[in-house]
Amino acid sequence: MTTSTTDPTAEALRHAMVDALGADGSLTDDRWREAFVNVPRHAFVPFFYRQGLDGSHQRVGDDDQGQRAEWLQAVYQNQALVTHLIDGNTASSSSQPSLMAVMLEALDVTEGTRVKEIGTGTGYNAALLSHRLGDENVVSVDVDQDITDAARERLDRAGYRPTVLTGDGSQPEPGRPRPYGGIIATCGLRSIPPVLLRELTPGGLIVAPLGFGVVRVQQTGEGEAQGRFLATPAYFMPLRAAGDSGVIHRPQVPGGDARPSAMGPDVIVDEGFRFLASVALPALGWQYDLSDDGRPTSARVWTSDGSIADLRDDGTVTEGGPRRLWSELEALHHVYEKHNRPARDRYGITITGTEQRVWLDKATGPGWPLG
Repeated sequence: MTTSTTDPTAEALRHAMVDALGADGSLTDDRWREAFVNVPRHAFVPFFYRQGLDGSHQRVGDDDQGQRAEWLQAVYQNQALVTHLIDGNTASSSSQPSLMAVMLEALDVTEGTRVKEIGTGTGYNAALLSHRLGDENVVSVDVDQDITDAARERLDRAGYRPTVLTGDGSQPEPGRPRPYGGIIATCGLRSIPPVLLRELTPGGLIVAPLGFGVVRVQQTGEGEAQGRFLATPAYFMPLRAAGDSGVIHRPQVPGGDARPSAMGPDVIVDEGFRFLASVALPALGWQYDLSDDGRPTSARVWTSDGSIADLRDDGTVTEGGPRRLWSELEALHHVYEKHNRPARDRYGITITGTEQRVWLDKATGPGWPLG
């Protein structure tokens, strides 16, 4: 099944995007390249939301002639685009194409592989899977009915008809589905849902965002798996319940006595440490202030249980709530520095019937259990 577009501008932009993905090493498999060339992203992103400096969102779409050129250019840039809001907060997006390409190639599919996608979103990734594997081999699940209805309609118009289900992708499918050779998630997870391992064929693969990275996990036995993290950063919307934006609301900043901290606000923008914190101390809200030259000067972190830490611009910190979050981050940063600021691909994961554990360098190395 081949889908193209009669819009020569869109076609030129799409080819340019694919060439760029090939040039930067994101897209190396000719069969996936053919899918990206033929599946028009703009058919699945008829509009997106651009956030202003005041935090408000402006809709940009192809239905406004004055915006059409801007919309089309943005759709074929290598960037994520916000496509769905709940209560003014981002709830769904079209992922960055380079990251999509890396994850699809990591799934290591062959003809006839049956794949499940968690997080239908716009339907664009499901279309790429259908183009590569055939409609009959693709099942896509999303939690919100309005998202799946819109995705199903866009897929149909583009000539693709995978099975699109509305429901919680971390829960068993209704009935007894055939097992999948691969499962790909396009929403952020805190751990690998055990049901996904049960839905795999022996030796099947899961590629999923975990924290601020992507893990590639292979089933090694019943309820067991082993895997490694890819090198690429990844920032996905979290797996959520229907109607939930996934936003972690910030508690009140604590007052009272402050203590000095040797760890400055620069850790907030350290990619490697942010990844480790996202796995070891998941579901943190982050906020920071910048100086005129763009350096972090102060920071706040918080969790949904009411814990919050406030690092002030004088280097002192106050902590409130049931956890001492900045103390936890300081201990974690000590490990990070001791092991020479490891990149994402130095981490792996082991899953057993009773535990999921992320580890550094080797399974017996420093590790952190996943909740």
